[in-house]
Amino acid sequence: MRQDVVYHDRLRVLWIAYYCCVAVLGIRLMYLQVLRNVYYTQVAERNRTQSIYQTAPRGRIYDRNGEALATSRPSFSLIYIPGREESPRLASLASDLSVELGLDKEDLLSSLEEAWREQAAIHLAENLPLKIMFKLSEIKTLYPGVDLIVEARRHYPRGAFASHLMGYLGKVDRQAWNALKAAGYRLDSRVGRMGIERIFERELRGIDGEIRMEVDAQGHLKRILDQVPWQTGGNLHLTLDAKLQAAAEDAIRSSPSKRGAVVVLDPKNGDVLAFSSIPDFDPNVFLMSEHDPDRPRITNIPEFNQPIAGTYAPGSTFKIITSAAIINEGKISVSDRIFCPGYFHLGNKKFRCWEKKGHRYQDWLAGITNSCDTYFYQMGLRVGGDAIERYQKMFRIGEETRIGLPGEKSGKRFGPEERRKRGKSWYDGDTVNLSIGQGELLVTPIQMASVVMAVANRGTIWRPQFVRRIEYVDGSVYDAKPEALGRVELKPETWDMLQKGLENVVQAGTGGGVQVSGVMVAGKTGTAQNPHGEDHAWFVFYAGKPGELPTLAGTVLVPHGGHGGSAAGPVARKIIEAAFNTAPVKPKREIAEPEEVRPKDDSLSDALAPMKKSGEISE
Repeated sequence: MRQDVVYHDRLRVLWIAYYCCVAVLGIRLMYLQVLRNVYYTQVAERNRTQSIYQTAPRGRIYDRNGEALATSRPSFSLIYIPGREESPRLASLASDLSVELGLDKEDLLSSLEEAWREQAAIHLAENLPLKIMFKLSEIKTLYPGVDLIVEARRHYPRGAFASHLMGYLGKVDRQAWNALKAAGYRLDSRVGRMGIERIFERELRGIDGEIRMEVDAQGHLKRILDQVPWQTGGNLHLTLDAKLQAAAEDAIRSSPSKRGAVVVLDPKNGDVLAFSSIPDFDPNVFLMSEHDPDRPRITNIPEFNQPIAGTYAPGSTFKIITSAAIINEGKISVSDRIFCPGYFHLGNKKFRCWEKKGHRYQDWLAGITNSCDTYFYQMGLRVGGDAIERYQKMFRIGEETRIGLPGEKSGKRFGPEERRKRGKSWYDGDTVNLSIGQGELLVTPIQMASVVMAVANRGTIWRPQFVRRIEYVDGSVYDAKPEALGRVELKPETWDMLQKGLENVVQAGTGGGVQVSGVMVAGKTGTAQNPHGEDHAWFVFYAGKPGELPTLAGTVLVPHGGHGGSAAGPVARKIIEAAFNTAPVKPKREIAEPEEVRPKDDSLSDALAPMKKSGEISE
């Protein structure tokens, strides 16, 4: 009996062990078949398939007339599909590829070995030129895991054209990729690194395609299982006018210093018609294959964006704002004359006029036409530094234009209030300097374009905008609307006088070289002192058909160019000629000097208090 009990107990233990084993196997089977089904299905699938991503075309960028400024075109990429028995041949493959691609053999071998361990296809080279692609075709027959695929590559048909506005593409770095991978970016994706390409990255980026291929154990491609087509990105339509942009760039390259900045705006709404910063760069260089022997060496890319980040003294272009204060305040009659002997004494300091022989007697119209420094020295003192500073604020000097490009500088407002904020005093010599745009005053080219735009349309300061339309991938459309940042409130007669004066500058004064047949052109020259070399040349302008509202307003800056009329003026003239399809005319003789009369007692500031601080300047 006892023996039966022992056998029964042992049998029960065996059954319990059996059931436990079955339970463990069942749980394991459920884990493999249910809980880990997706994972092991993918692992099994990877044993016979490989996926290759194809870079999608980015959206196109057009100018305002529909000319394509950025497109995509096909390019060849070299891929490697690992097989089961390839490991011994990887060193040989790396050696052969290093010769053709000009890459380090050890780096190639490391990439190949990683792909073999992970059993994942990789890109070995992108954007291959045709002559290298043909050489690789032979290697492809020797190594079954090597193949060539077609992808889309960004292309800029005009090369170095508006490059500081357009920007360029570059490979995403790991830090940026961590933030972008959730949106479908890969570690080898290219993203916008500057300008429009960076600002509108999400709008321009397409959705990459995918090719799923069946391969054998050696990595031979047996067949394409399926293909997910790529989707192109959205399109941008800019406010830029390619004809004006080309004229601006060519003219700057022909200037004395062969460098500079141009901003041209539409005074009706703030559209950016031209935006040039020279020296520039060709964004196609960043997209050329590292293996292309024709690829130039990338060393120092001139990324400094002069129109928005370059700060300079405005020189005599600032006389527009000084004139607004002189005329609008009503303290001075525009017919009041002063005598210009070529200099002005304030205390024991001599402030020179740019015309060493002097301009003789000058009223306001003659003073602005001839850009007479002596006239503005004295009239600036009469109206006062506080008034000139108030008008600076009206024209938004010292504030960003909010164009929306990274790196914009606000410049530096100069006046008694700004000095008081720093706990410092203001002197008459500072007012003298301020009246002709010198001293501590700093502006950017786009700020001066905004100033002359406001004069052209009689008071509205529009926010500069360079995108007029966005066509999204989903079919929706965004149309940009003008945005007014402020109004310059001047009397109607002040606007009349300012516009008359700027027209006279071109018709009979220092801007005579900018006359264009059949076009009303108004402008102001400026020459800003540069302690580090040749003076900086300015010309601000607006233009339109006679009897019609102006259709363009802009700024030209030629650093180290010399005088505004001779260096910056010709650039503006070529832009206007391109805009109106016309040719220049021979400049008229400068305005005749007024008849010689004895000045009134109050025409000279003989009662000024001794100046405590000043410095000599010249036009």
